[in-house]
Amino acid sequence: MFTKRPLTQLLGLAAAGLLSANSLAATEAQKQAAIDGGLAYLAAQQAANGSWCETGYCDADTGAAMLAFIEQKTKPAGWNGIDYSAVVAKGLNYILANGVPWNVGIRPDGQNADRNANGLGVQWGYGESTYVTGIVLPALSRAVTAGIVNANDPLPVTPAGYVPHPGPALWKDLIQDTVDTFLQGQTTGAGNPYRGGWRYTPSSGDSDGSTAQWPAIGMLFAQTVPGIDVPKYTKDELKYWIDYIQSSANGSAGYVDPAGASGIPNSESKTGGLLVQMAFTGYDGNGGPTDTGGVSDRDGAIAYLNTHWQDAPAGWGNPWVGDLGHPYAMWSVYKGLESNIGLADTTSITNLAGCGALDPGDTCNWWQDYSEFLVGTQQGDGSWAGYTYWPGQLTTAWNINILNATTIGIPEPGSLSLLGLGLLGMRRWRKRLAAR
Repeated sequence: MFTKRPLTQLLGLAAAGLLSANSLAATEAQKQAAIDGGLAYLAAQQAANGSWCETGYCDADTGAAMLAFIEQKTKPAGWNGIDYSAVVAKGLNYILANGVPWNVGIRPDGQNADRNANGLGVQWGYGESTYVTGIVLPALSRAVTAGIVNANDPLPVTPAGYVPHPGPALWKDLIQDTVDTFLQGQTTGAGNPYRGGWRYTPSSGDSDGSTAQWPAIGMLFAQTVPGIDVPKYTKDELKYWIDYIQSSANGSAGYVDPAGASGIPNSESKTGGLLVQMAFTGYDGNGGPTDTGGVSDRDGAIAYLNTHWQDAPAGWGNPWVGDLGHPYAMWSVYKGLESNIGLADTTSITNLAGCGALDPGDTCNWWQDYSEFLVGTQQGDGSWAGYTYWPGQLTTAWNINILNATTIGIPEPGSLSLLGLGLLGMRRWRKRLAAR
């Protein structure tokens, strides 16, 4: 996905984490301390223009950081006494300034991708825009559902050339037009094995098992914003890709074929991404209301993850394989499991590294195991090392979102009242956004 960085090879991360995991505890206080340290690190790394840019894909790095700050604001501890509103305002404005409009309309299969009838989509990231836009869209959507901005407010910064209708562009316009980009870019065509998925750029005619998760995760968040239209047809089309790319042998997800015959092996990161797609479509092989008799097998995908749970990253030799200590895989797997089985499940993933001492009432399970590992491998400056394509800033943002129990796509009930984000607080945010 991202430009390779000349970073130290994992810095002993996986090994050190596994050795220390049994002696540390992932208590709620320790998780919060790790989150606080991670946010402080990210705030210190923000560039003057509002961005984070360690991978070279600045919009992706910034979108990931924004989700970490915004999502943590919705939790009971919030920012724990630190006001990061200026950090968020600058970050959101940076993202807005970098959006790239393009045309959407009737797809080759006859479906209408232009859901608000303005003929526009918006994307970020150029050569790998599906990845990058899929990282940006959750942050934009959560900014609305968390009360940071109002869907009907004008954008404080408008992407160059973006004129969705006469009058000011609104936040809801931008979110819908970003969704419309994914609708337009989905691979179509009866008989095409890649039908229903996505690749690096829109409408490329093919798909891959890593990329296809990002439109799904983006639209999972976007569909929680009131008034945003995520049509059923895109979910129905995605079922074709899910059926194709999942291995019938072990439940895992391939890259461009289900058996890894391309030379890129099936892996934890792609299998976690497959589960995200199942959550988005509701198509999981378990007889749910949207199952249509295909071969989708959610339980098989989870069983594959259980078998490979303690796998350490393979390093530069194969940077897509591994789980514990693999930033991309852990975030993919977290999204897939949280959206399918939740954070309290104790029966699906049992091949655990060990959770250490927990708070009373907590039970060792997959999320506590992840949390234990992350608490034990955080660096002294509040960051996590990352490796290969996923250096420290991006890794830190994703790890914060694992530790803070990010709810994938569904805002937690009562979170706004819990935070006290009333109209006065929302006005304060909007003034900060408009002033930057």
